[in-house]
Amino acid sequence: MKVGIITLIIVIFTVACEGNKKNKCVVESKKIVRSVYGSGYVKAKKQVLISAGVSGYVKRIFVEEGDFIEKGKIVAVIDSGGLEEKLKSINERIKLLRKRIKKDSPFRQKLELNLSIKKENLKKAKDHYLRRKRLFEKGVIPLESLEEAERQYILAQKDYEIALNTLREKMEEIETELKVMEKEKKALLKELDKYTVRTPISGRVLKKLVDEGEYVNPVGGTNLIAYVGSSDKKVVLEIDEEYLPLIKKGQKVYISSEAFSGKIFEGTVFSTGLRSDPTKRVVEVEVKVNLPESVAVDSVVEGNIIVEILKTTVVPVQAVKNGYVTLLVDGRRRKVKVSKEFKGYAEVLGFPAGTPCLIEE
Repeated sequence: MKVGIITLIIVIFTVACEGNKKNKCVVESKKIVRSVYGSGYVKAKKQVLISAGVSGYVKRIFVEEGDFIEKGKIVAVIDSGGLEEKLKSINERIKLLRKRIKKDSPFRQKLELNLSIKKENLKKAKDHYLRRKRLFEKGVIPLESLEEAERQYILAQKDYEIALNTLREKMEEIETELKVMEKEKKALLKELDKYTVRTPISGRVLKKLVDEGEYVNPVGGTNLIAYVGSSDKKVVLEIDEEYLPLIKKGQKVYISSEAFSGKIFEGTVFSTGLRSDPTKRVVEVEVKVNLPESVAVDSVVEGNIIVEILKTTVVPVQAVKNGYVTLLVDGRRRKVKVSKEFKGYAEVLGFPAGTPCLIEE
């Protein structure tokens, strides 16, 4: 890659050459712009490789290349190998348990009806026992009749207690099982979520890396699903490492791309790399620039980073001979050494714009 310093010259003020004589010229005031050239590429400001955290066959892919996808949306689903069926079974059991615990459920009503019958039997047995007790005290019935009534009363009490405890125990069993099922469901959902691959950022799908039916495996390193980049873009220029000291954050940068022939995009230096590529001896410079959304990520661009702008006086390079230029000062010829040469011009210091010069053959 060819990189280096480029000098651009912008005319600030120009005095025309005296007359129309080809061998005459004048000192001109110009703005000299020095820039560092670099070629590079377009990148999304945020870009991620989306990968699966579990192994399995890709069941569904929900994106295609070029699609825009919101943060958190599903990119792909991996076959969970029976976990979904297990979750379905747990949900059905939870549904049944919740139905049974309701007050109007047939299951609960049956238990409560049995309890109600036992309660009614207990009341009857108690009333019967109390009547027998009064009759025995009056000497109307023998002791055997009272004892039989008491025995029936005690049995009714036990039946009622059994029915009450049965109802309570069944409800407690259901509530306990519900808690276990809910906990198991929560753990299963957490595990199942690993099989649902989502994007951590909003952006365009730059590349789809798998198809439905393919096997992914994090252990084997074959778990990449898609490459997603944000809509906003940046430019990364590679410049020769020797020019890095000239680059500062905030410097103006002019970017061009073959995709937009003849169009120049203006940006600024956002950051500079701290590490040089030892093979190419270049450093990456990140440029913040507003590019059209249609600019493809990884497309090649060129850039000029403006590192210096200075106003000086120059003469046409044709007037320079052996490092000197002949000026006409107060009507007399005077040879003056030029400071430096630019493209088409040479710098002459200490003489105002408009000072005549000669182009000697």
